[in-house]
Amino acid sequence: MRLASLVLVAACGVADVPADTVTTSAASPTTGDALTTGTTLTAESSAGGVACDFAVTASAAWPEADALFHSDPRWLGADDAYSIDLGDDRVLWLFADTFIATSGAHVRDESTLVRNSIALQSGRDPASATIQFFWTDGDPPSAFFPAQGDLWFWPGDGERVGDGLLIFLMAVRATSGGLGFEVAGSDAVWIAKADAPPDTWLPVRVASFRDDGRVPGSASVLLDGDSVVAFSDNESGADLLRWPLAAVGPDPLPMPEILEPSPVLSGTQVEFTVHHDPARAQYVHIQSEGFGGTELAYRTAPALSGPWSAPTNFHRPPESDRPNAFVYAGKAHPELTGGDLVATYVANSFEFADLFADPSLYYPRFVRITLGCAE
Repeated sequence: MRLASLVLVAACGVADVPADTVTTSAASPTTGDALTTGTTLTAESSAGGVACDFAVTASAAWPEADALFHSDPRWLGADDAYSIDLGDDRVLWLFADTFIATSGAHVRDESTLVRNSIALQSGRDPASATIQFFWTDGDPPSAFFPAQGDLWFWPGDGERVGDGLLIFLMAVRATSGGLGFEVAGSDAVWIAKADAPPDTWLPVRVASFRDDGRVPGSASVLLDGDSVVAFSDNESGADLLRWPLAAVGPDPLPMPEILEPSPVLSGTQVEFTVHHDPARAQYVHIQSEGFGGTELAYRTAPALSGPWSAPTNFHRPPESDRPNAFVYAGKAHPELTGGDLVATYVANSFEFADLFADPSLYYPRFVRITLGCAE
């Protein structure tokens, strides 16, 4: 089921303060705009031949790194967990539904659930790094990226571009049937001074994408030469979208070009990551494979447009074997150190009460990966 990464604890009905402090750019794309269909992307490879094909030879839980997300007594867990390399050993984390303590007890029974939060990590090794979390403080606390009317926002991915930062936000609204929510599209926001403290950021909304079945930036966003590319969820898999790098900034973001083939990947979750492995001149796709009790899996390709290999499962989280297992949001974080590759996933439960009975649930969990050569 492709919505595995979006079946969240939102069903509890806790809402954010609806105030909107995001500045909206006047000429953003609006409902009804059509994406431009374009050509196949030919991704650049690193110089020289491929030494060997990507393969995972070992993976292990990393509790020393897990402690990073337990270092703020008020931040009591979240999912999503995209990361963006800001440079200078700084990493931005983007989280969706987040428990924030509302009393000195620092327990989920006395907390509120905000729709998103962020964190700034200092140091690239999560086992020794420090981290500071951000949300909109108040009575009650609310999301870092505020709601707009009946829409709230779960972060997708983003990318550092020059001095600024481009972040995509999945736009979500409540519904009376099905899973209790629907993804209406996505917005893109621009932050002009990425090196400034996050509590001083003034996000400018530069695009709103609606009603064409795609969710730009729901998965990885990457720089590719003189372009920014983003993976987008659609009903048949994932598309690859492209914008000129020169168009990214505080002005309205134009509609992207849809690269061929479409979809570029099938059998994908809404959330996943793709990164370039320069040692092997390959692109690597990481996601949670399955629904409920899942495994982390990878695929590889010589270019962003493919052809992509079949998925290879490489790590089964122990939480996948628990009752009511709901394990999802598998992602890689190539900017982190401490392993050949670092990944995360989220362990949740289909019984909401389990999140209060077992406070170890509903935090991103780190996996340390050892890489080798495929046979």
